[in-house]
Amino acid sequence: MLKILTNLKKTKAYVLVIIILLCVQAMADLSLPDYTSKIVNTRYTTRGN
Repeated sequence: MLKILTNLKKTKAYVLVIIILLCVQAMADLSLPDYTSKIVNTRYTTRGN
């Protein structure tokens, strides 16, 4: 475990960027159904009139 931590110290910036990108991806995946439902609801409410 100590060897892994010493290797991560050398690439600390890359690890931080990867963690940030994973968080952005998770937020995008969780917000996608909301965006899709808004598109569907808008389309059917305008079509019904």
